[in-house]
Amino acid sequence: MLKVAVAAPPEDGRANEELARTLAQILGVRASAVHLVSGVRSRAKRFRIDAAPATVEARLAQILAQGA
Repeated sequence: MLKVAVAAPPEDGRANEELARTLAQILGVRASAVHLVSGVRSRAKRFRIDAAPATVEARLAQILAQGA
């Protein structure tokens, strides 16, 4: 699980959109490669990342190693 906070208000899906953009930036993928799978109205969300699993895993390992 990765904990991410965004500043956008949870109105009209704006926070979900900002979270998807933030995840794309963090993972180094295009914004169109990040899709909300579940948790539209929940604090806990699941995203699908359309990228090579090894690439995403390596980036997440790097982030976790930094303590981000």
